Amino acid sequence: MQRNFTQSATALLALSFSYTTTLQATPFEDCPTQAFLVQKPSTIPKTFGVDLATGSTSELNSNMGTRASYNGVGFSDHDDYIYGWDHASSTIAQVGKDYQIKAIQVSKDSLSAKAGNFVAGDVALSANIWFGYKRGKGLFKVYLDGEQAYQMQYVVGSAEHAAVNLTDLAFHPTDGFIYAVTNGESSELVRIDPATGEQNLLGQVYQGSKATFGAQFFDVNGMLYVSNNANGYVYKINVDEPQPVEDVFAYGPISSSNDGARCANAPIPVGDNIDFGDAPASYGSRFGDNGARHDISSDLKLGSSADSESDANSGTDKDDGVQFPTGFESGLDTVVSVDVSGLNTQPAYLNAWVDWDRDGTFETDEQAIVDHQVTEQNQINIQVPTWAEEGETWSRFRLSSQSGIGPTGGVSDGEVEDYAVTVTQTGVTINYYPSSSTYTTLAYEDLYPTLGDYDMNDVVMQLRIAEYVKQGQVIRIKLDAKLAALGASYHNGFAVNLPGIRSQDIQQSAISMLLDGVQQTTPVLEANMTEAVILISNDLKQTVTTPTPCHYYRTQNNCVYQAMPQWQIDIPFVNPIAESQMPAFPYDPFIFATPGTYHGDDAVALLGSAPGRRLEIHLKNSPPTSAFDSGFFGFADDKTSQAEQSYFVSDNGMSWALEIPIDWQHPKAGVRLDQAYPQFINFAKDKSGVTNPTWYMHKTANQTFSEQE
Repeated sequence: MQRNFTQSATALLALSFSYTTTLQATPFEDCPTQAFLVQKPSTIPKTFGVDLATGSTSELNSNMGTRASYNGVGFSDHDDYIYGWDHASSTIAQVGKDYQIKAIQVSKDSLSAKAGNFVAGDVALSANIWFGYKRGKGLFKVYLDGEQAYQMQYVVGSAEHAAVNLTDLAFHPTDGFIYAVTNGESSELVRIDPATGEQNLLGQVYQGSKATFGAQFFDVNGMLYVSNNANGYVYKINVDEPQPVEDVFAYGPISSSNDGARCANAPIPVGDNIDFGDAPASYGSRFGDNGARHDISSDLKLGSSADSESDANSGTDKDDGVQFPTGFESGLDTVVSVDVSGLNTQPAYLNAWVDWDRDGTFETDEQAIVDHQVTEQNQINIQVPTWAEEGETWSRFRLSSQSGIGPTGGVSDGEVEDYAVTVTQTGVTINYYPSSSTYTTLAYEDLYPTLGDYDMNDVVMQLRIAEYVKQGQVIRIKLDAKLAALGASYHNGFAVNLPGIRSQDIQQSAISMLLDGVQQTTPVLEANMTEAVILISNDLKQTVTTPTPCHYYRTQNNCVYQAMPQWQIDIPFVNPIAESQMPAFPYDPFIFATPGTYHGDDAVALLGSAPGRRLEIHLKNSPPTSAFDSGFFGFADDKTSQAEQSYFVSDNGMSWALEIPIDWQHPKAGVRLDQAYPQFINFAKDKSGVTNPTWYMHKTANQTFSEQE
């Protein structure tokens, strides 16, 4: 709202024979969510906007119209202006949307006139009053409207309490008290009663190198944020339970002269242009846990792309910047390959952590890379400690122009990428398919043996395989699978057959399957099968919830979907199997009709009932398991020729299952595969595979699923 200060000035003139000029700057928007920083990096104060979620800043004004300091600033939620102390005129000054300092002449009582300039201040929420604090002098207030407008008064008795050094104040959004953090190597949280100036020391909240907390703000939930001038580190403090903070909340700008203002009734928003970590919550991934997060507005990133999220989402990561060409063996060095894009003249730094003890956290002694200054392509050695626990664990890689960052907290640029890695005993290597950090995509059309709508999104899975090898013998395998789409009305299960591997070759009692990190108790090795079949899910529909108004999972744009369900299956062998005797990658992944559910009229016509495990859909030219009913061969559109070892193929070469060796964008619901990817038709017709081998890289605009749309 636009306030008329002429009437207030007239009232003040009558009372104190002082005056003020009419203030006409446009106020700010009602309770903005950004924080304001006033800094004086050289001789002229500047204004910056700060996103507290990441610490990213933008210069709002390069010249506030004075060469003197402007401190003790606070945002007034009453009239939407910033007020602070103007050192040039030794009085309160107002700042509006033009970011120009406009001094206000005030009527000072005798102690106010002797107080000098202020660096600590804020505006109350219960009334439009600016409060300033000075060590040894006490607490002072300036009325900003009403009958006492622009009168400055000493808070009686406050000088006897003013023993601590403070460089900013912040009013709590609900309890009416002022809070501040003292400066130095050991900092205390102070609560001040604005009515009396009485102070209570609530406890130590910071311990470390000497700090000056020049900018302090609250959010609407009563959390206090303090910024250290020396390094720009922002800490988040729970004033109801004060204790030393260990984690940096965000990495903000450095300044020797720093003061802040913010509407205390505003939340800390998390925009969509932020990249979060994807490791489990215990590692600090979600915003509520101060998870690792980066503003991705700049070009600096790991690999060629970065996720854009409003919070951590462990199912939709696009991490592509880090590769692991060698395994992680206890006590030995390993090499990581890191690609970086968007570098400019400013140096960028890589930091990394590995949870060597597998306790679900990244600790100080688990930092594997410290402030490595990167180029576009990097080969970096990591030493695996002798005490590293064997098994799967998590790693975190963070790239930023900010050095010295930790495993959590917000950063203004760069990217964070989290990877599951496996630590093995010395002498054990791992064969990954397709690689240690990528997945192959498996897409299925479930209307078999009819081609149907052929949108190839009825079931879309992502699969990664790891073979653990010692002295040329595979001792166990691991399957890592994600459900990327479920566009079917029918109920389908998903399994992986191991051709040539007998069920008795599997150490069944030692199989482990996790679904989204939770141990599963359902049988994994299918009973009564000739070859070993790993049952990942009997009914994929049971693993997801489809949001209204969408009818399917991740096939319709403009819907908010849950994270992709993720399975991790560890399968040890009774006796090691020679690498040469292992089936070719990707083994034999297939879908099947969920037992007891309807799966189309063709199946009923052929079998007389719901097909269950008798209906399977495999990759082109992959034979089915012993549970399949061969009556489907040659029925409807199927043109299987067992004599020619040609399975699950139609007369034009199109199949009901495809492997695409990338993280693939599948067609949207109701869009045919050849409509979304026109080059597929000629690829399918050519049995040699020479024609259009990269058909999956050439999509038609607006025909494929994207969560960003």
